[in-house]
Amino acid sequence: MIRNALLTLALVAPFLAACGGGGGGSGSGGAGSSSAAGGSSTASADRLCPASLDYGTVFTGGGGDGELAKMQIDTTKMTWQVTYVESAIPAATGTVTPSRAGTTQSGTLAPETLLPTQKQNECAFYLQGASLDPSKPARIFVGEGVLGGTIPGKEIQYSGVLGFGAVPDKTFPYFPFIGFSSLETNLANVAGTYNQIGYHIIPSQNYATVPVDATIAINADGTWSETDNVGQNAGKTQQAGTNWVQSSDGSGAFESENFQSQAKATNAVTPAGKGFMIVGKLRNQLVPILIRTGYANPSTLQADDESGISILAPQTPIAVDTQDGQYIGVDSEFNYRATALEGTEATMLDPYQASNASLATPLNLSFANAVPGVVTSAVAGASSTAATGKLVFTGGVFGYLYNENSSPYFTINAFVQ
Repeated sequence: MIRNALLTLALVAPFLAACGGGGGGSGSGGAGSSSAAGGSSTASADRLCPASLDYGTVFTGGGGDGELAKMQIDTTKMTWQVTYVESAIPAATGTVTPSRAGTTQSGTLAPETLLPTQKQNECAFYLQGASLDPSKPARIFVGEGVLGGTIPGKEIQYSGVLGFGAVPDKTFPYFPFIGFSSLETNLANVAGTYNQIGYHIIPSQNYATVPVDATIAINADGTWSETDNVGQNAGKTQQAGTNWVQSSDGSGAFESENFQSQAKATNAVTPAGKGFMIVGKLRNQLVPILIRTGYANPSTLQADDESGISILAPQTPIAVDTQDGQYIGVDSEFNYRATALEGTEATMLDPYQASNASLATPLNLSFANAVPGVVTSAVAGASSTAATGKLVFTGGVFGYLYNENSSPYFTINAFVQ
């Protein structure tokens, strides 16, 4: 069966890097691309990532916690550094403000050894000192122009003001992250209509998770509109924040103030969160990652702390077999995910426990494109065959949202072969 072939491919087949063009600069090319002036060598063509990286390459991206961050690694000195540019994560447990925006964490890298092939291992690393749970190590996966995996976690707790706005004690060992070494900073080049899927977390509502499922139209002048399929504004079309502008933080991201939440805020008359859109350039395509950074201020009793991540992909029909390959990333349950996709079937599994079939999720895919650019999915063998999952693709990156009973599961995976 194709399903068995996919699983075998994901478990044992050596990765063969596919060479391809990119968006220019040091970040050009997709996660599986390689290039060199005057041609490419067999060694570089076989690699899934650059042979070496230093802090001169900066991966700017978004976290599942709504943080805008920059990650740098040095594969010679074996060190890492993360700078939090925008954040709602408190700097200290037991408080709300200040956040860890403007701060930096660093540590040492350790080589990966547990993935099925050497090609995979040489492009994956442990972030030593980043995880708050020894049983859940922080890992990153590096490609050509893209870095996925995790950023340091945090223990979050706040007693509230007379109990108002209280946040239960919870330790996140790490947060999912995807970043890019080359960004599109000209909004005119981003203008278009996109499908958006993702998820947000609301700490002050006992860490409730809410799905993001919408259509977003962006204009060259920064005006935009969002049509939600779910949430408190389902069926409504509105500009859900101020006009997109280049962020003053110098990150290369775009920013929108008063960014609408998906669920009712704990206490805010008007939206107080911010939206940041990081637009990566991979494989001659754009990969917009949109994060919502929540806001809370005990002195004014404001609590609009819904934060999270989503991916935007063009409303362009996706044909069967055009997205075949292997992908890797981290999901909303803080698990590492590898996905093998071929034709109308896909298998998602834990790359570190690949032989454990109970951890694998087989999907049947439909490329009917009832909504252009949205591939629908159903879990193979499940009691219900309803296509309750959605996948969107751009630049060798896909987002997957499974939102049965309004309990969202989400992952972003980057192409590796």
